[in-house]
Amino acid sequence: MKPPPPTYEAVIKRTFPHPLSRVYRAWTQPEHVAAWLKPGEEVSLTVVSFDLRVGGEYHFRYEHGVGIFPVRGKFLTLEPERLIIFTWRPYAPHPDADKDTMVSVWFRSLQPDSTEVELRHTLFPDEPMCQCHEKNWWGTLEQLSRYLAGHTQQSD
Repeated sequence: MKPPPPTYEAVIKRTFPHPLSRVYRAWTQPEHVAAWLKPGEEVSLTVVSFDLRVGGEYHFRYEHGVGIFPVRGKFLTLEPERLIIFTWRPYAPHPDADKDTMVSVWFRSLQPDSTEVELRHTLFPDEPMCQCHEKNWWGTLEQLSRYLAGHTQQSD
């Protein structure tokens, strides 16, 4: 029996100087997601759909200088203020089109105004795809940091 092919994983941890509830809302409300879930300022994101429930689906449309890149996925696990797991599937013309991967995001309150986010993007079929996404997630979490710093949310 042939062993399964290897898969690759990107793991990123980042601490945000904001309460857990605020950081979690930024990941779970489409109006917030649209403002920051992108690797840089040169990219725009349209949240086409966002059905936040187990089995619910999302559809994003990323736009930047070289074109429009749709991404779709399904929410697999939702544990409020603790864990979100979703699939991630880019579509053409993205170079990794039609390759399903999975993203897990853990939230940990370190202090009343400090939250650690651990992101694991898994099931990459090759190292170049993993490295590309890891780089983009670092940029995306930087966008989240800037968004949280500049945007006041109610009920923190």
